[in-house]
Amino acid sequence: MALTEIVFFSIFLMFTLQPSTSVEVCPVLCGTQLIRFPFRLNTQSGRCGYPRLDLSCKNEAHAILTLPFSGGFTVVNIDYTFQNIWIEDPDSCAPRRILQGLNLAGTPFDLLEPRSYTFFNCSSASSTVPKLAEAKLISCLSGKDFSVVAIPTERLDLPASLSTSCSEMAKVLLPLSLSDWSDPGDGFILTWNEPDCKLCESRAGTCMFKNDTGTDVGCSGGFNDVNKDENWVYVITEAIFNLLLRSPSIN
Repeated sequence: MALTEIVFFSIFLMFTLQPSTSVEVCPVLCGTQLIRFPFRLNTQSGRCGYPRLDLSCKNEAHAILTLPFSGGFTVVNIDYTFQNIWIEDPDSCAPRRILQGLNLAGTPFDLLEPRSYTFFNCSSASSTVPKLAEAKLISCLSGKDFSVVAIPTERLDLPASLSTSCSEMAKVLLPLSLSDWSDPGDGFILTWNEPDCKLCESRAGTCMFKNDTGTDVGCSGGFNDVNKDENWVYVITEAIFNLLLRSPSIN
């Protein structure tokens, strides 16, 4: 076989023995938020995102995550590498929504670093309770004559932590420590584990379905590409060229 024929055959292998690229990825903007796999907008093809990771786009400006038993939340940010989604209450009072019952049943989400807090209604202690180092005033639940505060449940043994004018409202698990909130009304973070695209994202690859059916995911592109189906083609091609260089008998 002539040298030029072998070269063209090798190039043919590289471009014809690639995995199918017909799988949809479908990145789209909703306002300034990029929506891409594993999420999709509910107006897109089902193959654009992973099951149960559907969002809607309100007025083409705000991405909305709707939890089956807790209603809709505005998406503030999606961290695709660490698989976290920051959401907030459209009415800017996430603690109220949590007290009403944040139910994640039927969703792929979990609370990020959950911690138990006890909420208190303090009718006349607004000037004392918030001074406690770990007490957090919940301004969106407070009024003119009362203050609602949240204290880590494990710290309720603090001396004089509560006055007789405070009554317990509820004990709830909160995602993300209140100390990390500039204002508890800002929202909170949820995390998801399936599909696991962390390694692919960390390598600047594109996480996507492997095939046109099923839910198995793979990684396309990125540095340190881990796609073995592509790599073996390049290994064979490189071996052919090395063979050519070592074979003086080839014309």
